Amino acid sequence: MAHLQLAHNEWDPKAKYAKAKVIYSFGREDEVDRAVLERLAKSISRFLSPNS
Repeated sequence: MAHLQLAHNEWDPKAKYAKAKVIYSFGREDEVDRAVLERLAKSISRFLSPNS
């Protein structure tokens, strides 16, 4: 069973490598509303678009 999470890497100076830090957990893949994630991706894409 897979879980969907939004994460980014943060450098750990003690370990001397990057570690993933979960920003938000969307839950189990089979329980997530795909349409909600598609709207989120579209919204983020508009924010990042150079034509905005």
